[in-house]
Amino acid sequence: MNAEVVRQGIVELMARYETEPVHVLHVRDLCLELFDGLSSWHGLSPDDRLVLEAAASLHDIGWSACASDGKGHHKESARLIREHRWTGVTPDDVELIAQVARYHRKSTPSPEHKEFAALSADNKRRVCQLAACLRVGDALDRRHCQCVKRVVVRLNSELLEILAEASCQIEDELEAAEKKGDLLEECFPGAVIYRRVAIP
Repeated sequence: MNAEVVRQGIVELMARYETEPVHVLHVRDLCLELFDGLSSWHGLSPDDRLVLEAAASLHDIGWSACASDGKGHHKESARLIREHRWTGVTPDDVELIAQVARYHRKSTPSPEHKEFAALSADNKRRVCQLAACLRVGDALDRRHCQCVKRVVVRLNSELLEILAEASCQIEDELEAAEKKGDLLEECFPGAVIYRRVAIP
C-alpha cells in the first residue's frame, strides 16, 4: 500500500466526520506502539501497520451517523470507511481497515459475522491481531484525557506485559484494557497483564 494515499483518505474522512481528533490520534499512537512492541509475536508487515494506523484514526467516525449514546457507532465507522471513495487503495485493503475499526468495541470477530466470515484465513488472523491492538489502545484512553503517555511492551513466549506510562492514576484505563483485552488474550498464547508505570 501507498502510505501517502492511505493517509490522504484518512484526512478526508476525519475532516468530514471526526469531532474528537485529539483522542483518535492519541489512540493511533498507542496502537502503533503496541504493534511495534508485539512485532516478534505477530510477524505482520508494514502494510498491516498502515491498516492499523488507518483503522485507529477512523474508529470513531461512526459517532457522526448514530444516536447521541453512540450505540452501533463501530458498525457505522466500518460502513463509512467502506463507502468512502478511496483513491489508490484496493477494495481488499479498505475492507481490512473497515473490519479492524468495526471490532474496536463490543463483540470480537466471529464466523457469524458475514463480512468477517468472507475473509481468507490469513486475513482473519490479521484482522484479529490488529483489532486486538486497537481495542487495547482505545481502552488506554478510556476517559479521552490522554493520561497514558506511552505504551511499552515486555514480551516472552509465556507472558505479555503492557506497561502504561502515566503521570496520574489510570485505574479506569487499566480496567478498560483488561476488559477490552479479551481479543488479545484469545490471540496471544500466554498470559497478558497491564500495569501503570509512573512518570514525572
